[in-house]
Amino acid sequence: MRSKLFYTATLLLLLVSASCSKLSSTGLEKIPKRSNAELREVLDSLSSVEYDWFYAKIATKYHDTAMNVSFKTSVRIKKDSLLNTLITYARIPVYNTLLTKDSITMVDKRAKCVMRESLDYFRKEYAMDVEYENAEEMFFGAPIAYDKSHKYFRVNDPYSYTMCSLRKRDIKKNERKDKRQIITYYTLSEDLKSLKSQRIESPQDTSVVLIEYQQRVLVNGYFVPKKVEITIFTPQQEIKVEMDYKKIRVNKNEKIHFVVPSKYEKCK
Repeated sequence: MRSKLFYTATLLLLLVSASCSKLSSTGLEKIPKRSNAELREVLDSLSSVEYDWFYAKIATKYHDTAMNVSFKTSVRIKKDSLLNTLITYARIPVYNTLLTKDSITMVDKRAKCVMRESLDYFRKEYAMDVEYENAEEMFFGAPIAYDKSHKYFRVNDPYSYTMCSLRKRDIKKNERKDKRQIITYYTLSEDLKSLKSQRIESPQDTSVVLIEYQQRVLVNGYFVPKKVEITIFTPQQEIKVEMDYKKIRVNKNEKIHFVVPSKYEKCK
């Protein structure tokens, strides 16, 4: 339980920006044609949404080949500054985590210990170029690791509005490189008002992350996630995380409850 919840807490915060194959759309109706420029403009806009604070209590279900567990995650974000998550299991606080632009601190309330590491440590440990902003983007439902200065390419699919970080022929070239580039797909909703899903592929280790926004809700003028399903495919197993957002607040000042008891030692 301990190692798996730690994996979920840190991986969802830090590593959900590392993983694409074509999206399957068999049996769907064709959607109206839209220009590449129009799709790019929507993505630019979604990646630039400004807010100050975000809060959600998330009912979370985690499943892999070895375990199936449910817990609650309270998320508080001060935009461009810090992100706090409190995980409770059976209504008991288990892990309290504070993520900043350069570090992560996690208090393990059951083991009565604390972990403090730089983000560089996680980059080296998991061999992924993760950034603090990616965690904010994941929880807020924004395009992860989207770069306005980068050129994106339309996926030839009459059933979805999907843009990719590489064109088709470059994906094939990428497969032959020693150091392969991470590929990201962004799929927009049919009304072009929100992100429907994002799929990220790491050809280097053949892992894939698929994030599907199954339902969104309008809160204080922001179209934020309500139900999200994350599937992580690795050579070893398939991991599924279901997130049901509750008690969502946007732009209301939040108190960050994060204290490291003086008696807590470093987690081993």
